[in-house]
Amino acid sequence: MEPSPIDHPILTESLALIRQRLPPTGLHGVQQDVLVRLIHSSGDWRLATALRCPAAACGQAMAALARGAPVLTDTAMAAAAVTPMARRTFANPVINGLGWAPEAAPPGQTRTALGLAVAVQHHPHSVVVIGSAPTALLHLLALGRQGRIEPPVLVVGMPVGFVGVREAKTALARSGWPQVRLEGSRGGAGLAAAVVNALLRRAWLDSQ
Repeated sequence: MEPSPIDHPILTESLALIRQRLPPTGLHGVQQDVLVRLIHSSGDWRLATALRCPAAACGQAMAALARGAPVLTDTAMAAAAVTPMARRTFANPVINGLGWAPEAAPPGQTRTALGLAVAVQHHPHSVVVIGSAPTALLHLLALGRQGRIEPPVLVVGMPVGFVGVREAKTALARSGWPQVRLEGSRGGAGLAAAVVNALLRRAWLDSQ
């Protein structure tokens, strides 16, 4: 593949190197693009065994992103990591859900969860990126079960850590929502953003 003008030459070289060294994974097309970008962002070759990345969900998300769908994030860090690629491709709005959060959360809830829920209600046809807050993921799924929100175009469910993380990812897996996730405790803002950047990049290249 020819280097894309949206990529720095170092990124192009790095992605090509990962592809050359990556053993067979059973992933193809955009699924492989997502995995390669995750490895580039983490340096962790083991992510292939943890990644759950349905091709249909990725294709649906790429089509929505190409139409300018908003990207909603649980942290400013994730928003900052997605914004440059969004600007270079389809000019998607990238919105940190904390901008919608109340000044304080009631007991048993978090500002991130409440803020992201409001953002999803205002932007129902969005890609939702969760790299830090399992509470936000669980809250969105609960609202979905109650019929108070529609499933987003895609949920990147990659909260990192040990408290509530596995439970949130299990709930996402069972929800039937379009999703990309990492099993286990791994995740974080950088990896969650890498998924969206891979989808934006692939959608942009396909549109040229």
